[in-house]
Amino acid sequence: MIIEFLAATDVWTTVKDGIPVVLALIVIEGLLSVDNALAIAAMASHLEEKERKMAMNIGYIGAYGFRIVALLTTSLIMGNHWLMLLGSLYLVWLMCSHFADQEEADSDETGGKKAIPQSFAKTIAMIAFLDLSLSFDNVVAAVAFARDSKVLVYVGVTLGIITLRLVAGYCIKLLERQPWLEHTAFLLVGFVGLLLGLELLWDQSVKQVLEIGGFSLISEAGGHYHIAKAVKFAGIIGIIVLHLAYEKNSSIKGMLHPVMRLLLLPAQLIAGVVGAVFAVISWPFRATWAAVAPK
Repeated sequence: MIIEFLAATDVWTTVKDGIPVVLALIVIEGLLSVDNALAIAAMASHLEEKERKMAMNIGYIGAYGFRIVALLTTSLIMGNHWLMLLGSLYLVWLMCSHFADQEEADSDETGGKKAIPQSFAKTIAMIAFLDLSLSFDNVVAAVAFARDSKVLVYVGVTLGIITLRLVAGYCIKLLERQPWLEHTAFLLVGFVGLLLGLELLWDQSVKQVLEIGGFSLISEAGGHYHIAKAVKFAGIIGIIVLHLAYEKNSSIKGMLHPVMRLLLLPAQLIAGVVGAVFAVISWPFRATWAAVAPK
């Protein structure tokens, strides 16, 4: 009787068609969650131990909370592209700012100076914006993978929340053993931001399917354009592998170092311009905090 009911309601077909999507969601949401956990640990790494633990706990709570909010407001997020654009720009700026600050810190150490780290309050604010932006991308990625089923979108975002909870502690320990992963985390953050921005650009302006050799790099479905899942996955894995090779192989590092120095120039420009805009916008909040914060 149960089998007949399942056949009559076509539940089996729905489940069967959804299994590949769910498997893909496990991979992409898992990678995004690992990236989020690594980035939180990296951004709090300069703080004292007590403040660092507090900042990371707040960061993980924010990551869970923003993902739940994003899950409940999927339609709102997908219907307001400016929200995703802001998230995209912030993620790219975060990557550029990290490497620009790293270069400045290295220069200060060479010159005998000591770089001034971000304050606790500013670190918390930056982690909060990181969580919010990655939550947008969490939803966008789930919709891109399962755009025909809102149920599968919910499944995807939920998987991201569960994965983030499972990998958070491990990522902290991994970052302590392999400090270079801090840079990998920010590279992945910027890559995710670039993908989100590219999809928005394609959706609003280009509006063309892109294929190379019969493989669809950017496809269209339901009036929206999305970068192929394989491209996203390959990009994430490629960044991890290349950065690992760069850090562990002196020959590769020597060969790619001039390229890295060249790419640092636009990163410093973006970090400076956007940082100045953020400073102007956030000045009232910083002034208020300075006035009410305990001395």
